[in-house]
Amino acid sequence: MSVVDAPKRTFRILIIEDDPDDIFLFKRALNDVRRILKQDIKAEVVENGLEGLFLVSLEDLTDRLPDAIVLDLNMPRLDGIKFLRSLRSSLLLKDLPVFVLTTTSATSIHEEALLAGADRVFVKPNDSEALVVVALEIVGAAMDRRRGVNGNETA
Repeated sequence: MSVVDAPKRTFRILIIEDDPDDIFLFKRALNDVRRILKQDIKAEVVENGLEGLFLVSLEDLTDRLPDAIVLDLNMPRLDGIKFLRSLRSSLLLKDLPVFVLTTTSATSIHEEALLAGADRVFVKPNDSEALVVVALEIVGAAMDRRRGVNGNETA
């Protein structure tokens, strides 16, 4: 089988979010992205930054890191900013794409997230079509990065 004929590798995304409604809406948007890109997308969810760090650390040990992380900022136990600082302190995890999806539109909070290591900050939109656009941007940017690091889609 040639590289051209090879099936696309499943795109893995970790959602770190404590609001069940936001999780449901983002997963629904990912289903639309799956259809648009004709790409298998697997989403895993944890409810706070502490669980996220544990999972990413465990997956780093088994070479099963997600292709991208979607992170809320306001969470119990370990908020998004502290998660980012902890994640980026590891040399092995410094290049893992992290996209913040938050309700706050405060520029200072966005800047703090970017300084802590977020690749991009999105404000959670109020309608499902706009959320699909955000999800498409997140998946597309992470896939582009994966291609750039690995040289091709199948790595």
